[in-house]
Amino acid sequence: MTFVPRPCPPQRRSPLTTSNSDSRIHWSDGGVLVELGGRWRAGDAGVLLDGIRGALARDVPLTLVHRGAGGGSLLRAASVEWPRLRCQELVPGRHASFRPRQPRWTHHRLPAPRPGGEPAGVAISGGLGGIGLELAAHLAAAGHRLWLLDRRPAAGLPAAARRRLAAVAARTQVIVDQADVTAAVPPAPFPITRLVHAAGELDLAPLSEVTGDDLERLAGGKAGGLRSLVDAPALAGLRSVVAFGSTESRRPHRMFGGYALANELLRREAARLREERPGMRVVVAEWSLWSSIGMGAFAAAMAGRAGFAIVPPAWGVQITDLLLDERRTVPDEIVLGGPQPTPDRPLAAITGVGGSSLAMDDASVRRLVELCRPSRAAPHRPVGPDDRVVRAQVADHTVYTWGSGCRDWNTRTPRRQG
Repeated sequence: MTFVPRPCPPQRRSPLTTSNSDSRIHWSDGGVLVELGGRWRAGDAGVLLDGIRGALARDVPLTLVHRGAGGGSLLRAASVEWPRLRCQELVPGRHASFRPRQPRWTHHRLPAPRPGGEPAGVAISGGLGGIGLELAAHLAAAGHRLWLLDRRPAAGLPAAARRRLAAVAARTQVIVDQADVTAAVPPAPFPITRLVHAAGELDLAPLSEVTGDDLERLAGGKAGGLRSLVDAPALAGLRSVVAFGSTESRRPHRMFGGYALANELLRREAARLREERPGMRVVVAEWSLWSSIGMGAFAAAMAGRAGFAIVPPAWGVQITDLLLDERRTVPDEIVLGGPQPTPDRPLAAITGVGGSSLAMDDASVRRLVELCRPSRAAPHRPVGPDDRVVRAQVADHTVYTWGSGCRDWNTRTPRRQG
């Protein structure tokens, strides 16, 4: 995504659309200004969506100003869908520039698993999903007691999932409760000290077809569920929380606007909880696609063939177990795309964070092409000294690549590579 700053901010006029005292739209001939407050409120999704559509209709720049509410991920998703949209995000007091700063990523070597430790009571929201059951099986092997929360009834699971659940229950104490954690949390069956918030909803649709009500429903679900769980009396003894986010909140793709926004709001809510409860560790694990399980499994196979980092389930649950252990020191926010690449696999990009495959040498480009066309070697466009990032598109059995600067997200007509 490319931000286009303007010499002057748009002139303010009386707001024509207002959802509450902190959220409003200012219209002017020079641009559209959307103001949100310090946290996301009911109605903000409609306000921001109206601002995006209004800026497009008038062909003027859009500026989002907020004091912590969020919404930048939706602007990035809209820019993918409508490349002509000119937008910027401003958080007063945090950024000196109207242009939001890119996060400064650092590699983090996760600590080795530490043996020992007493079995704990672990709650898993979304516990009957593919990832939830995979994690439950891993934790059961370590003797942890499990409380699985899910909107679905266990009796309605597919036969394979019911067998998996029965196998987990044969190894440890497992209690399953049907509950929508965004609304209410039932009493805990035993003391809970650790929580994995893996519940979520993936509803892919272009923003041109999404209503304000649709976006509102998607936006606050994950953050609201996290807040509801942590505030519940049933989980008063929590010491460690791992909230499952997504790399889409950083660099969303087309049709992922609602999902990206939900995960951005989750990350912001987790930050508030850290400030409110310094004695409880809250880690946001922002995953790439999980292979073979989870809501995005349908896209993981193609992404893996294209060289993007995907998360093997066994690795993912092992890392989640590590992040849950409050004895270890880990970052508050961590982006996880799978095991570290090896010399013979130099290319592993995290979709959403980089937006495309990061290729730092010629071998990486060759590997990207060969992954998609394994039958024969294929030439590729030489990457110039300034083309440190290789963009890639995959269609059927053809890969298209081109180079651009690391901050240049404009879509180009790619050169066919075979």
